[in-house]
Amino acid sequence: MTQAPLNEVGATDYEKVRRLPFLYLFSMLTGAAVLIGVGAPFVLFLTELGFESNRIGLLGGMMPFFQILGVAFLPLIMRFGSKRIAMVGYTTRYLFLLLFLLVPYFISDLNTVFWILFIALAMFSLARAFAEAAFVPWSQEIIPRSMRGSISGKLSVFYLPVGLVVSYAVKLWLDSRVGLDRFYPIFIIAIIVGILGAASLQGLEGGRRRDNGARGMAAIRSLGTPLQDRNFRIFLFSSGTQYLVFLVVNLFLILYFKEKFGVASGQLVFMASLFLIGGAGGSFAGGWLVDRHGSRGVRITMQVAQVFLLLGVTILPVSAGDSGLILGAVFVGFGFLFGGSMTAANVYLLNYVPPETKESYMALAYSVDGIIGGSATFAAGLLLYWLQNHPSQIFGITLGSYETLFVLSALVIASSSLAYGYLQEEGATGVKDFIRQFYAGNPLGLLWGIHRYGHQTSEERRLDLTYRFGGSGSILARQELFDALRDPSFDVRYEAIVSLGHFSKSDSVVKALESMLAYDGLVELQYAALTSLGRIGATESNDKIVRFLRLENPLLRARAIRTIGDIRDTSQLSFVRDVLKNDPDVDCRLAAVSALGKMKDRESLSALFEFYCSFDTLINNTQDEPRSKVILLALSKILNREGVFSQEWRREEKNPGVRMPVLMKQLASMERKFSSDHDQSNFKNISNDLAVGNTVSGFKFLQNLRPIFQSNDHQDAKLVLMILDASKNITSPHPALLILLCVVMAPILRKKSHQLQS
Repeated sequence: MTQAPLNEVGATDYEKVRRLPFLYLFSMLTGAAVLIGVGAPFVLFLTELGFESNRIGLLGGMMPFFQILGVAFLPLIMRFGSKRIAMVGYTTRYLFLLLFLLVPYFISDLNTVFWILFIALAMFSLARAFAEAAFVPWSQEIIPRSMRGSISGKLSVFYLPVGLVVSYAVKLWLDSRVGLDRFYPIFIIAIIVGILGAASLQGLEGGRRRDNGARGMAAIRSLGTPLQDRNFRIFLFSSGTQYLVFLVVNLFLILYFKEKFGVASGQLVFMASLFLIGGAGGSFAGGWLVDRHGSRGVRITMQVAQVFLLLGVTILPVSAGDSGLILGAVFVGFGFLFGGSMTAANVYLLNYVPPETKESYMALAYSVDGIIGGSATFAAGLLLYWLQNHPSQIFGITLGSYETLFVLSALVIASSSLAYGYLQEEGATGVKDFIRQFYAGNPLGLLWGIHRYGHQTSEERRLDLTYRFGGSGSILARQELFDALRDPSFDVRYEAIVSLGHFSKSDSVVKALESMLAYDGLVELQYAALTSLGRIGATESNDKIVRFLRLENPLLRARAIRTIGDIRDTSQLSFVRDVLKNDPDVDCRLAAVSALGKMKDRESLSALFEFYCSFDTLINNTQDEPRSKVILLALSKILNREGVFSQEWRREEKNPGVRMPVLMKQLASMERKFSSDHDQSNFKNISNDLAVGNTVSGFKFLQNLRPIFQSNDHQDAKLVLMILDASKNITSPHPALLILLCVVMAPILRKKSHQLQS
């Protein structure tokens, strides 16, 4: 029995998974507390107090702005450990919300009320920064690496019903009462729920103080390591700008709908819950996809969609306010796109950051998000305030303040997406391939197949699903095929290898197929892996393929040679030439023929045709006949006539004796333009001979064209002469040889004819 892998603090993946319910409980309780304590109800509370957008922006941007202090708490985190600091911070931050209850006593003086709220949120934000700067690096220990994306998505899903119930309850409460007094019970409930959520962290492992960690100012100086990481600096910009727009939309979209469309406060609170639904769906889908494809495709695709949605919001007509469906779809859309893109970035951060320096990396990331997001949110509030008092016009059109803000946000998201494209991410699926999986084949059918594959199924059913995954043309089920490589069924594993050969090349696919080459003794699996590596053009696997070139097993040796040809590994060209001449196994020699044709090795033409002529009977022997075609196909590739040769041969096979006379007449027509001493063949007799399988007269006609090529300066003229001379003693040439000669001679004669005409 193998032991579960250990992380850096000794906890097994099994122990981590067993304690995940405490993480889900923390997410649900803390999310609910934030939602009703400092979320949409708090924004509506500020508007009913009479604060303008600049002050609302200041208060709303305070929490992210205080994240800059995350790095200041790094010495404390390193001294006491992430778990202790996180629990203290999450608990104390809700106690500061008790200051909200002082508002009624100073309601006559809005300035005093503002400063009470300012102090309350400042202390709340300080404690939040204190807690999250510790929790973010701790989360790397809590969640197993292989499921970080899906767990991040599940956190949103588990929180979703709580958020919906809480949002709907708050809506009913606010709509059933009037006045500011109706907000205070909500704040009290938020405090209680938040403290209970902080207490649930006790059930999680890890987060202990590391004995070898930096202390005091050395912890601050350790920030120099992530700052010197260029890739991490790019991530900081992309993450911070995404967080900026998330905060702007989360805060000002509610005010935009309230002011432009006149939506009631209770209705807005309920619609904000739709943001949660979209966020949960986006986080779950994004996390699931990130575990399979990496973060690049997920993040960039969702950010591009954000740009279009931001621009679309600016052109919504006022009449849209009468349709709860349209406004609700906007909230769901923003939630889905923000949830998915931010989950993708969070998982990338957890996977990228070195465990030994995770505190400095993640504290810096947390703080930079706060600097960008917090300051920009405050700036957005000031911008709105200025635009409302100084409306501007372009081409006679008055720009609304909120519309301008959302257009600027779209530009910011575009820059964030562009920066993310420069990040290094091993094995990540590109954006094009990521999008393609949702329209190639039948994505809904694939999703159902993925669902079925994960449940109890028979070998026959798994084999059928594996076959369908490969034939779909979509990488949506790539992870299932990776899992199928370890299936107890030999047939399922074999089919998975074949199916992976239908995907586009990626690091993960190449590594999966390479792993199957190590299955010594399972010749069929190794054979299939070699075939699939060649099919996807895995040039990086040439070292692993080369070891099969000298095996005693002729089947694997031949397949490896063909794969060398598929990936065009010219470093093995001399070896393949030697196989063609000296290998005792005819199948290996034919594999060399195929490889040399794919590499278009003109120096091997003579050896190839010599091998062709070595077959005793090229038309009557049923064994040699298909082998000879392999050589002729390789010759056509080298002479750049493969497409037309294959097409003409298929026509001849379908109607024997019909196509070859046509090709020969075309040659005679071109030859007649610059040759007066050559008698034309009797094509009626040739046609009759070919109809009964006699190729002698047709072959003689082609041989009689030799003088034309002796005086031709075309680069392939000498090669044609070589074929004619080498084959002149063949008494019963195969029709395929005649087809090859016709399609190779035609462009040479055509060029000569055009030169004479000009």
